[in-house]
Amino acid sequence: MNDTSTCPKPEELQQLLEGSLADDRQQECIRHMDSCQCCQLKVEEIAVGGTNLSQVVEHLNEVQPPATSAYWPVLQGLGGDTPADAVKTPPVGTRTREVSLAFLQPAVDHAYLGRLAHFDVMRVIGRGGMGVVLEAFDSKLRRNVAIKVLDPELAGDDVARQRFCREARAAASITHENVVAVHQVEKSDGAGLPFMIMQLISGESLEQRLVREKRLPFREIVRIGMQAAHGLAAAHAQGLIHRDIKPGNILLEPPTQRVKLTDFGLARVEDDVKLTRTGFVSGTPLYMAPEQALGEEADPRSDLFSLGAILYEMCAGQPPFLGNSALAILRQIAEAKQRPLRELNPQTPQWLADTIDQLLAKKPNDRIQTAAQLAELLEFQWALMKTSSEEIPQVCEIEQRKQRIRNRWIAAGISAAFLSIGLLAGAVFFNRGGSSAEALVSSAEPVAVLNGGSGPVWSVSFSPTGDSLAMAVEDGSVRLWDVPKQSVKATLAAHRGTVWSSRYSPSGQWLATAGDDGFVKLWNVGQSDPFKTFKHDFAVRSLVFSRDEKTLYAGDRGGMLRVWKVEDGVKPQLEQQQPGSVYALALSPDDETLATSGSDKVVRLWNAKTLTQKLLLDGHAGPVFGLSFHPEGRRLASVGWDKTVRIWDTAAGSLVKSWPAHGGDVWAVSYSPDGTKLVTGGMDGAVKLWDAQTGDLLATYLGHINAIHTVAFSSGGALVASGGRDGAARVWKVE
Repeated sequence: MNDTSTCPKPEELQQLLEGSLADDRQQECIRHMDSCQCCQLKVEEIAVGGTNLSQVVEHLNEVQPPATSAYWPVLQGLGGDTPADAVKTPPVGTRTREVSLAFLQPAVDHAYLGRLAHFDVMRVIGRGGMGVVLEAFDSKLRRNVAIKVLDPELAGDDVARQRFCREARAAASITHENVVAVHQVEKSDGAGLPFMIMQLISGESLEQRLVREKRLPFREIVRIGMQAAHGLAAAHAQGLIHRDIKPGNILLEPPTQRVKLTDFGLARVEDDVKLTRTGFVSGTPLYMAPEQALGEEADPRSDLFSLGAILYEMCAGQPPFLGNSALAILRQIAEAKQRPLRELNPQTPQWLADTIDQLLAKKPNDRIQTAAQLAELLEFQWALMKTSSEEIPQVCEIEQRKQRIRNRWIAAGISAAFLSIGLLAGAVFFNRGGSSAEALVSSAEPVAVLNGGSGPVWSVSFSPTGDSLAMAVEDGSVRLWDVPKQSVKATLAAHRGTVWSSRYSPSGQWLATAGDDGFVKLWNVGQSDPFKTFKHDFAVRSLVFSRDEKTLYAGDRGGMLRVWKVEDGVKPQLEQQQPGSVYALALSPDDETLATSGSDKVVRLWNAKTLTQKLLLDGHAGPVFGLSFHPEGRRLASVGWDKTVRIWDTAAGSLVKSWPAHGGDVWAVSYSPDGTKLVTGGMDGAVKLWDAQTGDLLATYLGHINAIHTVAFSSGGALVASGGRDGAARVWKVE
């Protein structure tokens, strides 16, 4: 029984509800009511009835309270009717803070804490509201990973299990360089606990950096904000709202401090019932949007408010809303205007202060409307703040034109000097050693610029005749361009969400498309509706036709490979599961070998007729984004996160040659039809042409303002097409 002699007086409880109680007394009352059921009931009677007040302060940094909670009337100081469809969950006691690892199997090596499936657990990284995060060694793929396991104390809670699985699905549906990759989801032996395998980020969180530095340099603020916005844009494109954007969920990956968004545990949970009580978790909702604080519907602009609050803190050294209690902070978020940023840090650029003010607008309609818009704005400003091409690879087109002119004059001067002393052959030194040949910038303008105008371009494919180009766009459309006329011949409303791949069949009779909706569609060129549709469980990232056009190969984000017969029914002829997501496919010219690559850092060679694995090509230091077979089939080129091109012997499974290719991730690669050249495209916005035999750089084409996602040669090899984040495809003449 509680000692009611120390309980707050009824008038104090009323003042607490009205927000007029002194801050120090307010804190005392909240602490008292956390353990006093009598006062909890009194507050509920005064307000609207529902959940006790301990649940108000219990999980503020995890999930917004349900509609039944007394939280909202405490915040707003007014009553209301309890929603009829709300469901209350009874308290089940307080969870201990010790992390129990009893669910682990005994360790094979005593240097480890235990074993989970084929993962040797090294240490406990941390514990969140629903799970334990472990660092482990993957004994099969020989890499360190992070494992998030559902907390054993929630093993019997169906809602918790469902939410955990929802987080896994939400996180796994996003493939982006600024989002922590989820490789796979499994269930442990014995206890049957679900767990997900994630990319291990060895760096610190933004929260840790802010604790250490308080304020960050403006260039860092803009870079972090830009990359976080790109990650949010990728999530929002999947229909996911993060709902818990805060510095602790922004990881900084060494050595470049690249932003990685993590913890999508609240994504798509607006219809969930609040979890049963799992213990007090300290923290305040410093980054919550006003609509979340008021119990209203959240949308993508809620995440933008939270990101605006983080940008504010990076500039000012403190969050925009402060108070002595969670309730006081929430009231400020809902009602008060933040202190002008330039009062706290006069050096803040006016454009940045204005942008942050717009993000922190109380009404969602008054904010910047999409994460993509914010990313574009910050990317432009980041380019203006650049001090060197190494630090800022994305430059505006005007600057690129100036650079091309300068390079042209420099090249002419060097050539004249060599000619004058009979040493023109010495120019070879400018063209050796892979990426060391950065001075070779082509002065050629693209022969065609095809502006999609509807978001990033993820795939381009020439028709066999070379006069048509299929462009797969993020808005779900596929545009078929007349290249010589630079006009759109047809637009296909192909998929819901991003179209990841579009491929002409070898004869040009058909077009295959794959999208984020999990569908593969076949189209007769010239028709507006598909004649066949195949279904995957996850977004399909890559496609390839067989030379005889009877077979279509597809790989999806869930790691599933499927072989579809073009003329047969809707069931796959063959299927095979591989670890991680499939990002790229390539088929040997004789249709005998299928190459796949993805998030697990390796390239796999399969028997294309049976889908039995032949060889595993291991060497990349990160995800592999692009593949291309040599026209004779004896070589395979791969590119990826580690910025390199690798050439493999497909018979022996050995590495033939590798070289650094770009200043950032390399997204795409393609052999020329005669096999003498390679073209690559990367995060640095450059299209690079290489000698396929030596790895010498032949030319660099500049024109895209940021990342390039796709490149392709025309059937004759005279043209190269590139497409990327700027929403345009460019066609270049190969000199």
